[in-house]
Amino acid sequence: MRIDVNAFFGHWPYWPLPATGGDDLLRLMDCCLIDRAAVTSLRGLFGDWPTANGEALALARAHPDRLVPVACLSPMNGGGGKMLRRLVEEGFKACRLYPLLLQGYSLRSPFADELAATAGECGIPVIVPTRPMMNFRFPVLPIGDVADLADRHPGTAFILSGPNYLSEFRTAVEVIASHVNISIETSCMQGFQAIARMAEAVGAERVLFGTGSLLQYPACGRAKLDHADITPGQRALIGAQNAERVLRL
Repeated sequence: MRIDVNAFFGHWPYWPLPATGGDDLLRLMDCCLIDRAAVTSLRGLFGDWPTANGEALALARAHPDRLVPVACLSPMNGGGGKMLRRLVEEGFKACRLYPLLLQGYSLRSPFADELAATAGECGIPVIVPTRPMMNFRFPVLPIGDVADLADRHPGTAFILSGPNYLSEFRTAVEVIASHVNISIETSCMQGFQAIARMAEAVGAERVLFGTGSLLQYPACGRAKLDHADITPGQRALIGAQNAERVLRL
């Protein structure tokens, strides 16, 4: 069983993608033997979160055995805790925060605190990417900002997304080790045996499988997990069991 906690579909404004639609995502999931995916519409990363969440919910409802909807909100257009509660009631299992793109806020803002507090009350995790995909041309959110938000909301589960290697990897380990409410997904890890080293450093129960599809080719994420030097039990935790627990599937 493989559950991808970091998947997308939709239009990407920076350059053409070879695959964009929900059908493309499902085809690649089948090709890479990924059973389920937590999915967000890319439209939501750039401000139009109402339309994006509607797209994600419709796609997940059309494929309830394969796709899990993840909400993306911003302070614009009435985003806030009240709206997040409504989305959770509709079936969303997590929410994303993207302060570094075109959403106009920081993780120190009242909006971020409101979303984090509401997510904790609703029992869903908050996914916070330090970058939208593994590409060094994007600005990088400091991992310490995510740690500060987690400090202010100890009852909320956070999934750190985006850290890569060297100093980012070390900082992520330090933050996760000192915060029981932070886990990490694997889509942007590129160091040699990074998944195995992360599992050894913080525990396999704090590491979740992610691919970044359709922004990244999901076979790469699958290969990283399949070839990681970890035990079968650790692979089962990272591959699916942690996602089932955190997303309450």
